[in-house]
Amino acid sequence: MLGDRWLPPWSLRGRLSATALAGLTITAVLTVLLLLTAWSADEVVTTAQRTHERVHIYTQIQDATRDYQGQRYAGVREPGLAARRTALEARTRLENLLAEAAQLPLADEREREVSRLIAQQGQAVLDHLRDPDALVARVGRVDRIYRTQGSGVAMREVERMTRPIHDLRETLNAEIRRGNWAVAAATKNTQSLIRTAVYAAVGGLVLSLIFLLAMQYLLQVRLRPALKRLEDGAHAFGRGDLDHRVGLAGGDELSRLSNAFDAMAATIAEKQEALHRIQHDLERAVAERTEELEQANGKLAAADERRRAFLADVSHELRTPLTIIRGEAQVALRTVDRTGFEPQEAFERILQQTHDLSRMVDDLLVIALAEAGRLPLERELLDLRELGARLAGDFEIWVSEMGGSIASVAGPAVLASVDSDRLRRALAALIENALRHSQRGVAITINSSVSAECAAISVIDNGPGLDFAQANHLFERFHRGETRGEGSGLGLSLVHALVQAHGGRTELTPNPGGGTVATLYFPLTIAERVAA
Repeated sequence: MLGDRWLPPWSLRGRLSATALAGLTITAVLTVLLLLTAWSADEVVTTAQRTHERVHIYTQIQDATRDYQGQRYAGVREPGLAARRTALEARTRLENLLAEAAQLPLADEREREVSRLIAQQGQAVLDHLRDPDALVARVGRVDRIYRTQGSGVAMREVERMTRPIHDLRETLNAEIRRGNWAVAAATKNTQSLIRTAVYAAVGGLVLSLIFLLAMQYLLQVRLRPALKRLEDGAHAFGRGDLDHRVGLAGGDELSRLSNAFDAMAATIAEKQEALHRIQHDLERAVAERTEELEQANGKLAAADERRRAFLADVSHELRTPLTIIRGEAQVALRTVDRTGFEPQEAFERILQQTHDLSRMVDDLLVIALAEAGRLPLERELLDLRELGARLAGDFEIWVSEMGGSIASVAGPAVLASVDSDRLRRALAALIENALRHSQRGVAITINSSVSAECAAISVIDNGPGLDFAQANHLFERFHRGETRGEGSGLGLSLVHALVQAHGGRTELTPNPGGGTVATLYFPLTIAERVAA
């Protein structure tokens, strides 16, 4: 391009870097200068504020000292309750101002020394004016000297007697003069800083204009025409005109970018047809797989709903006839007792079987409701350790008859939000399961614990143990372990369903000393975590 002859023989990146570096340098210099100016101005303002506050308080102390002195001497000449009250108010004001002066921030050792001196002299003034009898004596002495030796001697005596007040005033006046001088110096420094800021702003404006002119020249000579051609090429490619070529010469970054654009257009043109074919095949395959997945999901959902409905319906429909059978058996037993009819044992077996079947149906109904998410829970904040202790007491006789033992581990309370009846039923099922599948003399322990996320209660036995490779299947309905027993096969399924209804989980692990550890975990709410 024609304008390139007037530019240094650098790449475009070098030109932009040089221009940016110059601008960055200018900005950094101005920033440092402005920061120094702002920092100095802040120091000046801070100094002026502190000095003004100090001078203001010292001036008030002078006024308060003068007022207190006048009130005390006026009370000597015209004593009375009103004079004493006025003098007391003046003294309180002076004491408050001295206390406020003692709290002023101190910048150096001189200010600390002055602060201590003012406090001492102020206390001396308060002590000097405190005793009314001494004041009366001093006033009488001055009057006698005035009558016998004249006014000059009397004035010198007044100055001697009021030396504490005079010293305090001298110190305050000196500090006020120093403060006025400091305020004047700070004002002068502020004006100097304002001039510096103005000069810096003017200099920055001039340098910024130079920088902008240099940048504008670079943009107009190289960047703008080159970017326009690149933009036209991008629009052409966007319209699908892949035969368009940018063709930007020069050998710098923009020309290399132009060549890359042209090469990209050629490559896109070659692969566009292949991409269209691949896209078509992919859309067809995705549509087929999506349809298959939707059909499979629909079948699975329907099967699951049918299964849940079947369990619920079977459980519900069997309850009524089983209740009738149990009622008839109970009536027959009562009839036999009256008539002497013999087959009582048969009726008792019928009653026991109907009772077991009714319990099985109840368990199936609970499992079905829990799996369907419709099992009602009456939650309350319950101590799991206390519940374990009560269960140990309830089962103690039964376990003792089998030659075993049952105990609850003592410890601090473990709180969880649970349905106490449902949880008691689950724990009872675990204990019954341990008794059915263990030898005589089994030892059962109930323990509770809490962690940051959940509360847990465990039933631990020293029985023959389980095949833990099949532990997950033990929670399936009607599944029995190798030890079998007289159960229905629903005990662990019922436990699993009740715990899941609480949002918890169940776990079977081997007992290190032999046997099984069945643990029920319940998630904690935020309030329970805080209480734990």
